[in-house]
Amino acid sequence: MSSTSAHKGRVLALALLSATALSGLAHAQDASSLPSQGGPSQNATINLIRALVKKKVLTAAEAEAMIAQAQAEADQARAVAQAAQSANAAAATAQASAAGAVAAVSPASAQPGTSVRYVPQFVRDQIKDEVRAEVLADAKTQGLVAPDAVPEWVRGIKITGDLRGRYEGRFFDNGNALDFVNIGAINAGSPYNTDPGTNPNNPPILNSRKDRTYFRIRARIGVEAAIDPDITAYVRIATGSQNNPVSTNQTLGGYFSNKDLWLDRAYVDYRPVDGAHVLVGRMANPFQAAELVWDEDVNLDGVAGSYARKFGGAFSAFAVAGAFPLDYVADDGPKTALSSIKTDSDKDKWIFAGQLGGAWSADDSLKISLSAAYYDYSGVTGALSPSCSNIADYCLTDYSRPGFAQRGNTLFALRDITTTDPTNTASPQYYGLASKFRVLDVSGAIDWDLADDLRLNLAGHYARNLAYDRSEVLARGFNPASGLSQIANNNETCSVDLSGGVCPAGKSVFKSGDTAWMVKASIGTAALEAAGDWSLSASYRHIEPDALLDAFTDSDFHLGGTNAEGWTLGGSYGLRRHTFVGARWISSQEISGPPFKVDLMQVDLNVKF
Repeated sequence: MSSTSAHKGRVLALALLSATALSGLAHAQDASSLPSQGGPSQNATINLIRALVKKKVLTAAEAEAMIAQAQAEADQARAVAQAAQSANAAAATAQASAAGAVAAVSPASAQPGTSVRYVPQFVRDQIKDEVRAEVLADAKTQGLVAPDAVPEWVRGIKITGDLRGRYEGRFFDNGNALDFVNIGAINAGSPYNTDPGTNPNNPPILNSRKDRTYFRIRARIGVEAAIDPDITAYVRIATGSQNNPVSTNQTLGGYFSNKDLWLDRAYVDYRPVDGAHVLVGRMANPFQAAELVWDEDVNLDGVAGSYARKFGGAFSAFAVAGAFPLDYVADDGPKTALSSIKTDSDKDKWIFAGQLGGAWSADDSLKISLSAAYYDYSGVTGALSPSCSNIADYCLTDYSRPGFAQRGNTLFALRDITTTDPTNTASPQYYGLASKFRVLDVSGAIDWDLADDLRLNLAGHYARNLAYDRSEVLARGFNPASGLSQIANNNETCSVDLSGGVCPAGKSVFKSGDTAWMVKASIGTAALEAAGDWSLSASYRHIEPDALLDAFTDSDFHLGGTNAEGWTLGGSYGLRRHTFVGARWISSQEISGPPFKVDLMQVDLNVKF
């Protein structure tokens, strides 16, 4: 045989040996047999080598080297097999990516047709890292957070908010009176000298005839923190042009000056049992169906508790109760006065309130609800002072003036002014509420789902100030020392002389009332959440001067307060998810007293998150 043929035979033998090396797992002992030992082997590779030796393609030495190599590879294959039996099965998806690395470590075990069950440790680590990176990427895409990425207390934090841009136009009637005194501004500052002989300046006056246009924003951002499954803390800040309870609107302009932020809410919600809430702090209004009594921006300070329960599938009921401090007597009161005419506890102002309500669902599409609330405004009524010098810094009942007021409630001058200097007749005054307030508010509503995305709501509200007494109001505003009434508003001049002398022509007669009511209809999507959602509403309300405490009523209707009646028409349309536009037209006028008519137009863009 030529050397070339012998060389080709050797190469063929080596290739066959390498291709079938793993077969030594089953016949490892044969791999140790020399070509000259024993009869035919059960290992086909060994028999082939012996044949090549007989054909003199291979020498005995070359055969010995090849068989030794086969033995080494068989030992290696046996070790791999034993490791595979004790190792955990690798994931099917990981085997393909690991094949290249396994081939580098154990080439014989990575040949085609071989089952590989062993994955080196560094490959396992690589797979683990790749899986972790993929999970984190998915978590970021879906807005999730890896459990160990943030502290546990952060996972209970939820941030919400909204932003509203508004165009507002105020259009006043040219026949409005011009002398509406801004008593709220007087009470918030220094007393106003009502004596024209010593004070030639007019008091602060409310605009009643000049149309106005404003661009405004409202921004609110809140944080909700789940402290425990039964305890949640809420904090919210909001804009506002001034520190008042009925508006978070911020008027733009002011030469681009920075805008104010206020603490809008800060309270804890504790849920001792299912359906019960105990609220402590500056909280969202816990009373339901209270649109007639409360402006939507009012948040209450104090403590409240509520409980709601269902009875079967058709009935549900709820109860709410709370105590809310309005104002405390200053620690340094009565300042320079020598004594107080009341105990300190009588001077503090509170609201004690409760509400009961229930609902009945005829079926999934019809719901009827009814509620009754009672509000006792304790200590808010003004008190006429004892004789007080006109040069005194402080009179004993100055504390009884309201800390905030809009307009409409009957007011009277609080000070019984005396003078010791005949050349000084100044009469500086503050003003207080002439009526007591204990308000009963009854509300009812029908919600009817006309279709899956179409709801009709009909609602009615009736409120009455059970503490109002006309004769008591007149008596409280009367100064026995001077023999004159000190009531400052809600006086209507008689144009004709009525029989019995009840209203002599040209004379001023006090006129007020204790009743308020409102009816409202709305139709559209139950909640404005998505593009295409819409709603329309119309309402009419009538609020007599002393029916409600004017401080907390709707600040948009009649520009706030009581002694007003009129219409509100509005609509909203969803542009995008949580983004909608809205428009309202509010037309109102006074019920009694000097004429005051105003139309208000508002166009809003709202975004929530």
